[in-house]
Amino acid sequence: MKALLPPPIEKYRIYIKKTVTWLNKLAADEHLSRVWLMADYACAVFEHRCLIRQYVIGEFWKLSNPERKKRLTYSRMVKLFAKYNNVKYIHFLNEKQEFNAYFKDFVHRDWIYVNNVSEDDFLLFLTKHDAVIIKPVDGVEGGGIRKFILSENRDINLSKLYNNLKEENVLVEEVIVQHPRMIFGNNSVNTIRTHTILDSQGKAHVIKAILRAGVGDSVVDNYCQGGSIYEVDLKTGLVCTYGQSKNNSQSYIHPGTDIVMLGYKIPNWEIVIKECKRAAELLPQIRIIGWDVAITVNEVELIEGNHNPDYELFEFLGSTGYYKKIKEMIQ
Repeated sequence: MKALLPPPIEKYRIYIKKTVTWLNKLAADEHLSRVWLMADYACAVFEHRCLIRQYVIGEFWKLSNPERKKRLTYSRMVKLFAKYNNVKYIHFLNEKQEFNAYFKDFVHRDWIYVNNVSEDDFLLFLTKHDAVIIKPVDGVEGGGIRKFILSENRDINLSKLYNNLKEENVLVEEVIVQHPRMIFGNNSVNTIRTHTILDSQGKAHVIKAILRAGVGDSVVDNYCQGGSIYEVDLKTGLVCTYGQSKNNSQSYIHPGTDIVMLGYKIPNWEIVIKECKRAAELLPQIRIIGWDVAITVNEVELIEGNHNPDYELFEFLGSTGYYKKIKEMIQ
């Protein structure tokens, strides 16, 4: 019988096995020496704290050492967050009910925090909004988010539903009606991940924007939940790269539709940039934020803010070198 390893040792064993598998495949695909790749990856780990996903999918292996020094790696991103994002204030972003309340000028949708309302108020909310989105207060990467449509669930016990949702600790929000140009043949509200930096004077700058488009029947657009991502040019609001998903599939056409994404114009782009800057300056204690922004016909809607946005969205698609860019701007 195979001996069980302590969890930390087993975790590293699995990671090492994965690393060797990925490096062997890269060597075969690119006709490279496996010995050279192993040695180069070891240097990338020790000098830059580069993870295997970034080394392979982020094409870190192709870079010269001066270029590697400009790139965000997971470790460098964590250090930036620790230095510039005050942990005493991240609850305004982490807790969804606090986010909606604090950024009320940017949240136009109707919503309730189930734990703070009576059963009668909960039922009244459902009568006002036949279709609603249920979100765990402390959920991450789109986990646990689902749609509930009252007219399709007439036989459900609403009192029991109310009590179950209280135990789950959730928000219930009306469904956002997004701009027609933000619909890509799926069930999700498709958002722009807009990254802002506050400089030393407290002025906000947008440094990168990513369109996140859901795929299939998913009600979320998250990259980690199978969505496709595309960089958006900050000046023009035009999609300027191919699309990429978590499994590294790449395409200029949105999966499941015939929409050509390269050059696709994002509506209300000037409002997206203006409102994200304005929101960032409301919370100066958090200097690096990734905003998820929905776009409606006449305005934009903040969905959430992230104090630790995914570094892959900075370095795996389109423009790169954000470790150098952020350090120069934020200091």
